[in-house]
Amino acid sequence: MYLWSCFERRCGNVNIFKNKHFVIATLMAPVLALISYFAVNAMVGETPHAAEAGQSYELVEKPNCRRNSGNCDLKNGEFELKLSYEWLDGARMSLKLRSVHPLNGVLVALVETDADEKQPVDMRPIGDDGLMWSLDMARPDPERHRLHLAASSNQSLYFGDVAMKFTLNETAGEKDFRD
Repeated sequence: MYLWSCFERRCGNVNIFKNKHFVIATLMAPVLALISYFAVNAMVGETPHAAEAGQSYELVEKPNCRRNSGNCDLKNGEFELKLSYEWLDGARMSLKLRSVHPLNGVLVALVETDADEKQPVDMRPIGDDGLMWSLDMARPDPERHRLHLAASSNQSLYFGDVAMKFTLNETAGEKDFRD
């Protein structure tokens, strides 16, 4: 209390918004922050480039692959794959893949650990355009199994590793539970 009363006696009733230095600093701080954000991004940011023939590119699984969403999206730049499933009779399921770009072929392997060396299986194309693919397979254990995937498009190879938790959904992958 004593300190505050000394401040009031010396400075009087001061309004900080009448101080031009404070007002200018308040207005300039966000502008300088934005300028520095974009400057750092321009200096160290990665520029996207088109896929080159003969190269391999890793696909990143989206968050919907790690929860029981019914679908799984994999992406690298503009190249995108969407996985869904449909339960079949018995202990089988149909894995479906939809691509934004036409694919030459797709290989998948259901593994338990990264060290597993299981033989990959070819997916079958649905139609002639190479955008839809399908494979009937044994029903996976969503908590234990992972799916290794390799897709070929325009002489480039795209590969990814996917958690099978998206198959925990109670409804089939393409059916909406709200309908």
